[in-house]
Amino acid sequence: VIASPKGKIQMKFTILLSLFASSSAVFDGSMMFTSEQSDLLAAHLLADCTTEHKIDGEQCGELCLSSTIAPFAEQFGGVTKGDCKSEGYTVFDHQETVSMGPFGESTVDIYVKPTTTSI
Repeated sequence: VIASPKGKIQMKFTILLSLFASSSAVFDGSMMFTSEQSDLLAAHLLADCTTEHKIDGEQCGELCLSSTIAPFAEQFGGVTKGDCKSEGYTVFDHQETVSMGPFGESTVDIYVKPTTTSI
C-alpha cells in the first residue's frame, strides 16, 4: 500500500489467472483507492479471517488468512484450521514474514510451549 497525493491510496496487487488447466498467467498492477475505500477493503479482509496454524519442531506459526486463500494454504502449505493455543503453544516468541507464492507475503506469529520448572 502506497500513499499518494490527493488522499488516494495505491494498492499493489498480483492476480493469478488460470487460463487453461495446464497453464496460468500472472498480471502485476496497481489500483488507486480513496482512503475511505481502502478502509472498507481492509475491514472486509479482516472480517473474513480464518485462523490457521502449522507446527514445525518446537514452534507453532499462526496467521489469519482470508477464506479465499485458506483452502490453498491448507492443501499446499500444510497449515491447519485453528490456533496454536489449542495445541499447547501459548507463549508468543516472535513474528516472521513468509512468502505465500502468488498470494504475496504474510506475517506469522510464532509461539512456543511454556517451559516447566522442576523443583
